Amino acid sequence: MKKKDLWVYAIIIVMIGVISSCQLSDQQLGEDLLPSGDNVFLYHDTIFEIHSYPVSGQSIISSEVISEDIYYRQFLLGNTQDTIVGSSNATIITEFSTTTSFKNGPNMEIDSLLLYLHMQDYVGDLSEEITIRIHELTERIYMDSVYYSNFDVSGKFNPLPLVEESILPEDATTVGFLIEDEDFLNKFLSIETDTSFFRNDSIFKDLFNGFYITAEPQSSEGVMARVHLSNALSRIALKYANDSTEVDTTAGRDYVWANFTINEYYCQKINVFEKDYSGTYLSGIIDNENANSPYSYVQGMTGVNTRLSFSTLQDWIDTGQVVINSATLIFDIIPETESGILYEELPQRLILKTELDEGEYEPLYDYVTLDYNQQSKRFGGILKAESEGMFFDTTYTYRFNMPLHFQAMVSGEKSDNNFILQVYDAGQNPRFTKLWSSFPDNRKRIRLEVVYLKL
Repeated sequence: MKKKDLWVYAIIIVMIGVISSCQLSDQQLGEDLLPSGDNVFLYHDTIFEIHSYPVSGQSIISSEVISEDIYYRQFLLGNTQDTIVGSSNATIITEFSTTTSFKNGPNMEIDSLLLYLHMQDYVGDLSEEITIRIHELTERIYMDSVYYSNFDVSGKFNPLPLVEESILPEDATTVGFLIEDEDFLNKFLSIETDTSFFRNDSIFKDLFNGFYITAEPQSSEGVMARVHLSNALSRIALKYANDSTEVDTTAGRDYVWANFTINEYYCQKINVFEKDYSGTYLSGIIDNENANSPYSYVQGMTGVNTRLSFSTLQDWIDTGQVVINSATLIFDIIPETESGILYEELPQRLILKTELDEGEYEPLYDYVTLDYNQQSKRFGGILKAESEGMFFDTTYTYRFNMPLHFQAMVSGEKSDNNFILQVYDAGQNPRFTKLWSSFPDNRKRIRLEVVYLKL
């Protein structure tokens, strides 16, 4: 070996020795900056003693709520059936607004009147038809009022449908429903010369209250449509003629189209949800705090939720005062081979709330602060893939970062110790998922991972 090469190797060995002598563990880092006896150590605990059980979903606000993404709001329509979570049914109530494009006048004639609904997509069995019925609403709803998913629509619509039609589900399609009911058409004909009804939206809606829309799938599994009512393609289209529309001398009448919108700012819309657990596995354990199941369940709409609490929290607090660095609540998803639920069909996000009184929920402070805008998702609850290695199947989890709320609990500032796990976009998502519960025999049960400092 040349002398020059020996020098190179010698320099490398010396550098490795220097670097090695400078390596510190995480807990040693910065010790030389602290006074003797004031060293700080980070501790890590995993809390498994969590009590959980399934509970019935509470009614939610299901009417139009003004927000930044209101235009993209989807409304559910249809019915799904499952041996675990039972029957879920969704119907729609909607108004429609007047338009300046309609010119009323004497000698009114109607060629056709159609209600168009833009079907964004479907969930469930797409191989069988679904029968949609359009009823006339007989009571007024209001844009400045808040409506819940348990809204009682009985007696507020004409039981005889204006139109009934069976269609085969197909994503991203606009379906037209031809309304030929004479009584409904006569509402346009009877006020042909009264301009006040078509120039004032409130007076217009006093006469035309809107529609109640139901759907009945023919499949035993069921299907549910996500209807984009605020889309410009969803509308009432009227083809008509009167003396005000005739501008030439051609033979016959000159028919024109007028479109009455179902927009997001002037038309109230309500989703009505119904739930039935009869004959299902959940019917025997739901709302039973002594239920002992290896699984937890979460479903959209007003379906099943999971309630949980930290059973031995006080014992953990009594070990001494602490400052929470991080607290992550983890829910592991049942593998699809066991659950029968495909990963791509799982809700993309769940939400964790605290329960103040029974049925009264509010978001955790961590959610308010960490998700301070719609782009931030630092609170968590996002469907996340976890890699266990090249010889294992990928697993999935939902993780929630809740250090602020947990610090308030251990400091005694918050006495509530009940949490509710729900689907984040419950009003637009009928899907459900199965998670490992806090059952002691579960290898991957619900857990809270805490990093903290002892005082």
